[in-house]
Amino acid sequence: MHNHTFIDSYTPTDYSTDLQKPVLTVLDNLICYEVSGEDASTFLQGQFSNDVSDVSEENAQLTSYSTPKGRMLAIFYICKRTDSYLLITSSDIADDVIKRLQMFIMHSKVTISKLNDHQLFGLSNDNNSIVLKSFDIQPPINDYQCFANEHANCIKIPGIVNRYLLLGDQALVDKALQIDKEEIYFFRYQYWQWLDVLAGLPMVNAGTQEAFVPQMANMELINGVSFSKGCYPGQEIVARLHYLGDASRRMFRVEVDSDQTLQAGDSIYSTKTHQEVGKFVTTVKVSDNKYQGLAVLRIEAANDHDLSIDKETLQTVLIMDLPYKIPTENEEKTS
Repeated sequence: MHNHTFIDSYTPTDYSTDLQKPVLTVLDNLICYEVSGEDASTFLQGQFSNDVSDVSEENAQLTSYSTPKGRMLAIFYICKRTDSYLLITSSDIADDVIKRLQMFIMHSKVTISKLNDHQLFGLSNDNNSIVLKSFDIQPPINDYQCFANEHANCIKIPGIVNRYLLLGDQALVDKALQIDKEEIYFFRYQYWQWLDVLAGLPMVNAGTQEAFVPQMANMELINGVSFSKGCYPGQEIVARLHYLGDASRRMFRVEVDSDQTLQAGDSIYSTKTHQEVGKFVTTVKVSDNKYQGLAVLRIEAANDHDLSIDKETLQTVLIMDLPYKIPTENEEKTS
């Protein structure tokens, strides 16, 4: 559901976590599919990087889907609703990814369908749970903890502020429309992407498909990979990187001043060698000439701070802090 009644949502002029009102973000950049059938759990367990057996109606998880070479085709939030699983991912790649998944259903009793009659929202800064309570939702306490009622599924998403991913039917959308516009901000999805940047949470889209193995995007650092589950596409590559400690690229939070349009998948260069040393994973334009984002970079180039978005003009890319520690290349090899 891409509900045009939210056409008056807008991009914030101030990208801040210190806002005086809750923020409801219309996530038209994401989409949800439902996976049902008696073999759904076994099927998904054989496809994704995380342990699907840990997903329940109370607990969601982040996971990835890769090629046999370990390159990520998609990143999913996955939660459970009664006997079905809900997969949330980037809308620009979802149809192709789901078609690929369906190729492997074979004779399994599994059905995958798009939830066209639901809307995805991101909720943040709801410090007194005013919005959640208006939706009859009890706020989950821990990251990836879930709450569900007749009209909505809610997942608490990691971040430097309390935030929740909501999947709601038309009844929840109607309730959202009834909220006094003086009591809440309605922002476009870029604000939620910016909160993902601050949290160091990646999402694969059309510009970055098959560009990274999970470790490059820090997936095992944010509980997106299980090394104790069974096989899945790319598992051998992911496990080898883990046990040999040989990841030479990692994902960093970055900031750059630029009058160019920067997008996921755009290259980053070394100011010393003028060679490509990384790619943007997420970019958010936070002011007229400033972008903040996530980027997968060669560790040595990030440590040297010799980064630019351009071979010629050398527009510097700055490394910013993340809320979790990134292993250095030496630490990777000795761990």
